[in-house]
Amino acid sequence: MVLGLKRLRGGSGNELKKLLVDVELPTIPAVVSTTIEKTSAPDCDLAEVSDILVTDPGLSARLLSIANSAAYAPRNPINGVRQAVMMLGRNHLESLLITLAAGGAANSVAPAGFDMEAFWTKAAWRAGTAAMLAEQFDRVRRTENFTASLLGDIAVPILAHHQPAYLDLLTEWQAGAGELIELERAAFGWDHIEVAGWMFDEWGFPPALRTAVLELGRPENPDAEYPIVAIVSVLGTPGELPDVIGETAGRIEARFGMAFDQAVSLIERAGDESGTIARTLS
Repeated sequence: MVLGLKRLRGGSGNELKKLLVDVELPTIPAVVSTTIEKTSAPDCDLAEVSDILVTDPGLSARLLSIANSAAYAPRNPINGVRQAVMMLGRNHLESLLITLAAGGAANSVAPAGFDMEAFWTKAAWRAGTAAMLAEQFDRVRRTENFTASLLGDIAVPILAHHQPAYLDLLTEWQAGAGELIELERAAFGWDHIEVAGWMFDEWGFPPALRTAVLELGRPENPDAEYPIVAIVSVLGTPGELPDVIGETAGRIEARFGMAFDQAVSLIERAGDESGTIARTLS
């Protein structure tokens, strides 16, 4: 299905959905859809969820790989799906399943020459930083901060798959033509963050995740509902700032009062620890 890339007048959510209604999104595996639905239920039975997950060996292997990564820092190695499910708990498990589902969807359609390894490396760095900040400043919503920061650019490879015009725009951006969001809005009247929000709706992901992901690309928004997501959004974005670590650390200091050097150390540590997630997703 070809995505018509034309300027949206007004850029409202309804107009965006009208434009994208015929986009053929990659499908989410039935096992993932079922388990996400079950983890969203108030009476979620994690033992039942683990029984469903083990029917998909590939998904189980990726689940175990990330559950054993520095992002979740288990005290002891996790050797089985049920153990991973119980350790993660409902919220973390739901976040991880959404990550694997959306990540697999993007990987399945990424056009030839699109560097998914670099894509996930940058996304994992941003998400790791968001998770570390959330541990201190927004612990209740750690999963939303992590997942939104990881998946905020998920529409980019999917849009590139659907339309050569968008792939051409990416080439311009990588050559230093300007910020990606500004280039998208100038060319089409929408940006890939808005498209990601639409995709999350279509895939049936939790509404809070859509709210969080829409903060990306707006790091200076003083009224952000998810300020951590907004602040870390510039991390992993090449060619836009001469020092994205320093710029992000400055925003962390201004918003949360963390010392600048401490913020720099946190960002660098997140980058060092994000490799497992990036390799698992790419």
